[in-house]
Amino acid sequence: MKQTDFARALTLFLTDYLPGQRNVSTNTIKSYRDVLKQFLLYMQAEHQIKPEHLSFASVDAGCIKAFLKWLETCKEVSISTRNQRLAALHSFFRYAQTEYPEILFESQKILGIPFKKKRKPVIHHLTKEQLQRLLEQPDLSTGKGRRDLALITTLYDTGARVQELIDLKVYDLRLSKPAVITLTGKGNKQRNVPILEKTQRLLENHLRENHLDDHGRQQSPLFHNSNLQAFTRPGITYILNKYFKMAKWLHPEESFPEKLHAHMLRHSKALHLLESGVNLIYIRDLLGHVSVTTTESYLKVDSELKRKALEAAFPQVKDQNMPAWEENKEILSWLTDLCKG
Repeated sequence: MKQTDFARALTLFLTDYLPGQRNVSTNTIKSYRDVLKQFLLYMQAEHQIKPEHLSFASVDAGCIKAFLKWLETCKEVSISTRNQRLAALHSFFRYAQTEYPEILFESQKILGIPFKKKRKPVIHHLTKEQLQRLLEQPDLSTGKGRRDLALITTLYDTGARVQELIDLKVYDLRLSKPAVITLTGKGNKQRNVPILEKTQRLLENHLRENHLDDHGRQQSPLFHNSNLQAFTRPGITYILNKYFKMAKWLHPEESFPEKLHAHMLRHSKALHLLESGVNLIYIRDLLGHVSVTTTESYLKVDSELKRKALEAAFPQVKDQNMPAWEENKEILSWLTDLCKG
């Protein structure tokens, strides 16, 4: 069967353009693949067009809008997920219009479909006390307990995204002083993150106990399951939830969040650094944010943090000639004296 223009563009987009020209990560390619696969299944179910017969002539802006509405109503996806699907389709049609100029007009209409505005989510995090309670739970008399403590501590100390932790290999560690971990983030961008001495000792013991410092093990996952395979996201979530439930049960006096996910430790790291007075630019670099604007969102979590940041940025205008406020002084008299030179 002759390949359709849509099938050809989709194939080249996923196998040549994204990895070769955009140099995006494998996870990003998988994400785009899943969106396009879902769109093909939608066209087959709702428009009775089989994937192998779908062409650009069958796809217009109305189809994309109907697909997005179907996602929200039938699949009950969130606005964030709806926008993520649209972003993937935007990227595909931005590429396709360069390969097939005859679809330029329709592609421009598709690219003009706007993202939906959404309410900014609350940034949930653990306090320093709650984090300490969590780190007290692993049983250090067992190998798994020692591994889990090293994993959770590394996740928090580096501020890593969960996929960045999963992708860590032994060669990403440099435990000689100053100890550093190399994280590979979105778009295969790498950043070197310094780690604390406690984390360094835990990782040294972890490498030694699991023979990961042996010759030839540099390519091995830093954290692996009983099958010597790198953890999956659900695997890490299971570990965190196990100890989180234990901490909540043992310390009912603490106002823990309702649930814990891996990204919450990243939020916690950023907020704890802010509370300690660390500059936003350093936190941006630690977390791997492209823009400091993203990092500034943490200031909105705590009004006290926001107040301190504003005070630090505001120039000190008071000098020796400024009259002090006296409780019993008439306000007009005080204002009159204020600018006397």
